Formats: sequence, C-alpha cells, structure tokens
Amino acid sequence: MERNPTSGEIAVIAGGGVCLVFSFLPFYSGNLGLSNRNAWNAGLFPVATLIVLFAVAAAVIVLLVRFANVRYPAAGVLGFSLNALLLALTFFAAILAAAYLLVDRGVAYDLGIGYWFVLLGAIASLVGAVIMTNEATQRA
Repeated sequence: MERNPTSGEIAVIAGGGVCLVFSFLPFYSGNLGLSNRNAWNAGLFPVATLIVLFAVAAAVIVLLVRFANVRYPAAGVLGFSLNALLLALTFFAAILAAAYLLVDRGVAYDLGIGYWFVLLGAIASLVGAVIMTNEATQRA
C-alpha cells in the first residue's frame, strides 16, 4: 500500500491540526480590557468546541486509514462511506465556524486570532474532503 498521502488527505490532516492548535488561542478577544476566551471556555464550550472536534475527528480518521492500516468497513459506518463521513464532519465544522461571523458579539468582544485560524482550518478540512471525494471518483 502506498504510504504517500494525497493532497486531499494532507489538507484534511493539516486543517484538523490547525483547528486543534489554534483553538487554545483567543476565540474572542476583549476590546474593553475584558479577558480573552478560547474555544474551550465555558461560554463557548459546546458549540465552538464542536468545530475543533469535527475537524480533528476527520484528521484522525484520515491518519488511521492512511498510516495505521485501519480498514474502513466496506459497508460503511451507519451507512456513511469514508468520503461521506469526512464530508459530513468537515462540512459541519466549516458551517459552524462560518456561523460565528453572524453571531452578535456586542461591543465588548471581537473575533480573535484563534477564531480566524480555526475558520481557515475548518475550510481547509472541507476542501481536503472534497478533493478526496474527487480523487476517489477518478480512481474508480
């Protein structure tokens, strides 16, 4: 089995890594001397953290299938093929990240550097999943 990852796999893995690393930096930064909040803080915990968890889950799945010789079941998991599962995870990560652009933050907070990199990581993961889907259809 070939060990070199494809460009789609690299994008999913890198996007998940970027999301994980930058989730610890300020997701919201206080502009009135208020404290910064990262994606793991109580006020943002379930929703902002899901962005990171979905992107990291997709990256871990790709890593396991590519490098750890884990075989994804041919029938899929809960009816999802590998590419469909990756598309679902990364799509929801990207949509949740983009939704934070519409959230009313009030005057006290702005989006922090952590948010912008989490958004870029989620989008990179989605692009990688789309590339992987296209690569799979070209091989078939």
